[in-house]
Amino acid sequence: MAKRPRPDDPDESVPKKPRTLPPAEPSTTLAVLSWNVDTPVPFLTLSPRKAGPSLIPPGTNLSLLSDLLSRNNFPDFVCLQEVRARQTDKQWISGLKAAPTWNLAEPKYTMYSSLSRATRGQRHFGVVTYTRRPDLVAVAREVDWDAEGRVLILEMKNGWALINVYALNGSEFMWRDPLGKVPPKTRNERKREFNQLLLEECRAMQARGLRLVLIGDFNISLTKRDCVPRLRTEYPHSLARKEFQEGFIPSLDLVDVYRILHGTQPAFSWFAKGKPQGADCARVDYALVERSLLSRVVETRYLEDSKERAHSDHAPVMLTLRDMQALDNPEPPSAVQSSSGIA
Repeated sequence: MAKRPRPDDPDESVPKKPRTLPPAEPSTTLAVLSWNVDTPVPFLTLSPRKAGPSLIPPGTNLSLLSDLLSRNNFPDFVCLQEVRARQTDKQWISGLKAAPTWNLAEPKYTMYSSLSRATRGQRHFGVVTYTRRPDLVAVAREVDWDAEGRVLILEMKNGWALINVYALNGSEFMWRDPLGKVPPKTRNERKREFNQLLLEECRAMQARGLRLVLIGDFNISLTKRDCVPRLRTEYPHSLARKEFQEGFIPSLDLVDVYRILHGTQPAFSWFAKGKPQGADCARVDYALVERSLLSRVVETRYLEDSKERAHSDHAPVMLTLRDMQALDNPEPPSAVQSSSGIA
C-alpha cells in the first residue's frame, strides 16, 4: 500500500489519530487439582476379589471423581496419589481411565500413570495424572529409582514440567523395594533417600531448561502453623523436615505458593479419621513452584469440606497458573515417552 503523502504546509497537516496498540492476547489459565484419594475403590468398577482388603466396597460411588471435577470446572490437570494399582492390574487401570468423566461424553481426559511394579503384596502406592491438554505434553515418564509408583513427570513442550509426587511417610517400620534391587532400610531412611533422589531428578530437569511445578502429598508439614495439635519435632522427623526446608526447596529455588499468597492463614490437607474436623490435622499436600514462575501463579486453595474429601483423609488442593504457554524454551523436550509411564 502506498504511503499517504505529507502535506507541503505544516499548518494543513491532518490531525493525527491517537496511537492504538494491537489487542493483547487474552490470559490463558491452567488449573491443576491434586488429591490423595486414599483408595480409588469407591469410584472403580471392580470385583470384590480384585478390590482386595478394602473397607469400602468397590463401585459404591462411581461418579465420585467426575462429580468433584465437575464442581471445580474440570481442571486441565488432575494429579491423584495412592491409587493402589499395580502395572499388571488391567481392571484397575481400566476403571481409573473411566473415572474422571464417568457417564459423561465430555470433556476427554488422557491418563498417564506411574504404578507399582510389584507383582504381589498389598497395594499402597501409585500415582495418576489426567489431562485435558495432552497436546501440551512432550514426555510422560516415571523415574528409574522408584518402583513403587510415587513420581510421575509430565514434561511440557513449552518448557515446564508438572511433577506428581507421593512421598513416603516416615516411620521405623522397614521399607522394602518391590523389585528387591535396593537393600531394606527403615521408612525414615528411605524417606530422606527418596527426597534426595527427587532433588537430583529435578536438578537434571532444570539443567535441561525446564521450569518446575511440583504438587502432591509430600508427607512433610513445613511449619508449626501447618499442624494441629503439634508439629512432630522429634528425631528423625525433624531431620527430614530440616533437609527438605534447607536443602530440597532452596536448592531448586522453589516456593510454597500457599504461604506466599495466604501468609499465616491456616489451611490443612490431612485430617485424622474418627476425630472432629480440625482436631488432628496437617498440611502435607501442597504445590512447590519455581520462583521464576511465581508471577504466573493465580491462586491455590484447599477443598477442606468433607463433601470434597469424601472417603479420603486428604483434602484436594487446587493450583491455577496463567500464561504457561508463553514460556521461553529454545529446545523443547523430545516427544519420547517411557514404555511404562503411560496407561
